[in-house]
Amino acid sequence: MLLLERETELALAAACLRRATAGHGSLLLVEGPLGTGRSSFLEALPEQAPGGRITVLRAQASSSERRLAFGVVDQLVESAACAAATAESGRARRPCDYAHREPAGDRVSLSDVLDAVPGEGTVLVLVDDLHWCDAESLAELSKGLAGRHDRRVVFAMSLPSGVVPAAGSVLRGLVDAADRRVRLGPLGPEAVRRSVEAALGGSADAEFVAAVRVRSAGSPLLLRSLLDEAYSRGLRPRARGAELARTLRSDVLCQYLTAFLRSQPDALRRTVHALCVLGGDADRRVAALLAGLDAAGYAEAVGALRRWGLGRPGDEEYGTLLWDALADGVPADELTDMRNRAAVLLHRTGHSVEAAAGQLMSVHTLRAPGAAGILRAAADRALARGAPRDAARYLRQALLDGSCTGPLRARVLTDLAVAERQFATVAALRHVVEALPLFESALDRAAAAVQLGPLLYQPSESGIAALTGDLAAQLRTRGGEDAAAAELTMRLEARHYALSAQDPAVVPAALRRLGELGARPPVRTVGERELLAALIHIAFVTNKASAERVADLGASLMALEPPDPRHAHTPLPLAVNALAAAENTAETVRWLDAVDRRVGQNADAETAVLRAERAMVALSHGRIAEARRTVVPTGAAEEAQARASALCTAVHAIVTLRSDEPELAEGLLTGNLCHHRDQYHAALLHMARGLLAARRRHDRIALHHFRTAGERLERIGWSNPAVLPWSSRAALVHLRLGEQDRALAAARLEVERARAWGAPSAQGRALVALGRVTPGRRGTNLLAEAVSVLERSTNADELCRALYAYGSREGVDGRRAGRALERARELSVLCGADRMTRLIREQIGRRPAVSGQAPELTPSEARVARLAAAGLHNADIARELQVSKRMIERYLTNAYRKLDISGRHALPPDVGAR
Repeated sequence: MLLLERETELALAAACLRRATAGHGSLLLVEGPLGTGRSSFLEALPEQAPGGRITVLRAQASSSERRLAFGVVDQLVESAACAAATAESGRARRPCDYAHREPAGDRVSLSDVLDAVPGEGTVLVLVDDLHWCDAESLAELSKGLAGRHDRRVVFAMSLPSGVVPAAGSVLRGLVDAADRRVRLGPLGPEAVRRSVEAALGGSADAEFVAAVRVRSAGSPLLLRSLLDEAYSRGLRPRARGAELARTLRSDVLCQYLTAFLRSQPDALRRTVHALCVLGGDADRRVAALLAGLDAAGYAEAVGALRRWGLGRPGDEEYGTLLWDALADGVPADELTDMRNRAAVLLHRTGHSVEAAAGQLMSVHTLRAPGAAGILRAAADRALARGAPRDAARYLRQALLDGSCTGPLRARVLTDLAVAERQFATVAALRHVVEALPLFESALDRAAAAVQLGPLLYQPSESGIAALTGDLAAQLRTRGGEDAAAAELTMRLEARHYALSAQDPAVVPAALRRLGELGARPPVRTVGERELLAALIHIAFVTNKASAERVADLGASLMALEPPDPRHAHTPLPLAVNALAAAENTAETVRWLDAVDRRVGQNADAETAVLRAERAMVALSHGRIAEARRTVVPTGAAEEAQARASALCTAVHAIVTLRSDEPELAEGLLTGNLCHHRDQYHAALLHMARGLLAARRRHDRIALHHFRTAGERLERIGWSNPAVLPWSSRAALVHLRLGEQDRALAAARLEVERARAWGAPSAQGRALVALGRVTPGRRGTNLLAEAVSVLERSTNADELCRALYAYGSREGVDGRRAGRALERARELSVLCGADRMTRLIREQIGRRPAVSGQAPELTPSEARVARLAAAGLHNADIARELQVSKRMIERYLTNAYRKLDISGRHALPPDVGAR
């Protein structure tokens, strides 16, 4: 294998042998980097002699025998003796005998040994690894070479290209005396292919051969080691084995290279080890310091590596296997020590802190001074570039530092919680709980506790609600004017209230706290905004503040809140949800867009919360399909995080309920298991099961689930129908069961509560239910009122459902019903409510066709059209009617379509007049 592609070099050697036959001897020097097959080349030279008439004298120099005087010459003498014995001649024995006489001055010269060789053929003297030759033998070789040109002798000696003989030395004189030089290099692709097929059998796939060539770079030594390992594993040269071939390592090669380094100067060995630790692109100053060398010594060592054919890590021309084997040969304890020292050197010389930390990540024992500090700094850098998983890896390693105890360990645990809260919230909670007792002050404990994101946990987990409340109480006892303590106290309060929103014992205190803040609560600091967000949420779900009041408070809060993805780890998303329920989302949408632009690629928890917020905003506009697309996770990691979060599970369930997919909602809620301890989740689950039962006409079962959902919410004081309209659902089932009075009572309860809340979508939805259960013209008027109320809403889906109920009502004028259904159909398509679209089309198909005058404008459309015809701009009309600009545009679009005109300029002055 090793002599493939050596035809040119062998031809040169054969020419030297032919000239020697004619009495013209020469010195052939065989050079090449480590592992290029110099020894094998020498062994092949006797076969190149013409006619086979040749006597071969062999000597192998080695580092272990370098101090043995005449060691190499003695090997040549013994070869001569063997040749004499073979020729059955005693004349050649005399040099062998003389060689061992003492003193050394009685030795026979190498020239006499050559003359004593029997036969008339050519003599071939082979000396391998000339650089290890002892001084005495070098001198004899130098003398023996003097008369070579007049003898039938060829001296063939090998010398690694990594050896540079000192000027004026005997070795330098031998090298300079060479008549011919042969330099061996790596094998080409064809030779590699043939070697693979010879070693592993069969025809080799190109992909496998390419992998072997990259791994070995065509070096005969590396190639042989690699193929021996492949053979021992039974690897066949097929494409599917290419990936494994790229990772094969060789213990035999590792041992060979380790022995080679032991034979070299210590500076070379230390340089190799330093480069194994730092990599090929290492800073020369750092590498020199790690190797314990000055700049000149390091440069000399690097030059020697290049001459030896070792290069440096990462150099493709030397193969990937070489430095893997060199690295495998570094003793484990030395490697640990060097990596610790490398981390300190990199950090002190101004290199990337993550590069320094990378060294510490590869050791089992942290010995570097300040290792925990380096790893914490690297974690901060990783978080800054949006890589929380990398940050968590650094911090877990920091915990292995033996000096990482007490408050330092607490800080590392807190940092780890900050990193892991983005993708492993349960683990993050455990870290904070473990850290709190290690802090020495209440202020430090509070600073750690506020890192917990209340929306990503359940109140029952590790007693976190009580924990935050206790810490807030501890800080209040400090008194004084400590601004930091006051800020942390508010942030802890915010988390306590957010986590205790389902605790009837805490809710009254939260509402009192909101009252204490006054009509215009302060929102200048982070703590003030977080506290207000939690209190707004409780006021919203308990229906103790109107939609107008919630919208006012929420808007003031969001106006000063910077758009930061990390708000997911605070109570602030609760304010976004409350604003969506209050139908005040114009500024919120812009704020969420700004947050979206700042979210990192690996921030699973932050992305999941942002998607939940966007979904709730989309639902407030009735954009069902958009909400459905938004809330669905885009990857496995994000999906796992979303499922682990109570908030995200609840929002996903709400979206599927609104998209008429209760079976999906049931699966989400039962999979999360929050319903076992979370009353709201339990209510959502009962709502989903009630809708499924109602769809199957299991009315008693459906009624039981709807009532149970209501009981769950009443138990915790959540009475806002915008949270979950269970009562209207129960009313419709009562009606189907013939229980008119109970149906009316349930529907009126929701209307009463919806009017207290005040948002048009909640009021319109409740009025639709009441209209459907109320008989006669009164019921029809209630449905018409619902449509009118929902015309002021941003929720196109609820308007669609109200128009469908009105258009399907018996007794409604045919033209009015037809127009209502047609508009409901358009809205259902716009919203992406597929099931509603099918129901509306079926209802339209059942009604008789109505011909006659063009569709009439609704009161809201007529009012907007009149103002537009009078010259007012959309923004002016929106301010006057106190609705959104988007709603004005929708009214005008409907008006243009019904009037069959192209735009505002064609509106008649008396438009909408009756």
